[in-house]
Amino acid sequence: MMRGRLALQVLSLALFGAAVTTTPAAAQSTGPTHAGYDPTVSVGGHYHEGELGEKWLALESALKCNCGCGLDVHSCQFQMQCGTSPVWSLRIKEALEAGESVEAVQASFVADYGTEVLMLPPAEGFNLLGYFLPAAAILSAGMLVGMIARGRATHETLVPVEQLSAEQEAKLRAAMQSLDEHESPDW
Repeated sequence: MMRGRLALQVLSLALFGAAVTTTPAAAQSTGPTHAGYDPTVSVGGHYHEGELGEKWLALESALKCNCGCGLDVHSCQFQMQCGTSPVWSLRIKEALEAGESVEAVQASFVADYGTEVLMLPPAEGFNLLGYFLPAAAILSAGMLVGMIARGRATHETLVPVEQLSAEQEAKLRAAMQSLDEHESPDW
């Protein structure tokens, strides 16, 4: 009875697997509309193909969505599915199709939303601190490690003393006795 139940489970699993693998894949929307299922879209296509598509993708990747996610427009519309990024993507596409340059479209977004809309802020003013501070911190840390490592190394070579004069031996004994007196425990 147990074998029959196991055989039935294996058979049903095999039939389910065969049904899943033989069913044709449904075409999904690859555009920024978030409409979900779209039977008219061909499988395997990408909407950022060709020269226009490359410019479109470059602009979507250079602009930060202002929904608060911190992602670029391209990533936000597929990962966060906010209402802002598809509208911006459509605005970019329409501007590029109208013949505007990539720089002009980017400048229009900066004019509307400020430099906060750029994924990579311009290297000017206070933003320079963000460009140079990490390099300065790495260099400073390297110098500090070098100074510490160099401080531990001794450059002098120690010469073994073979014979002490009577005067040197008396000084050494006095120094050792003084050291013993100052560092002896108080039991």
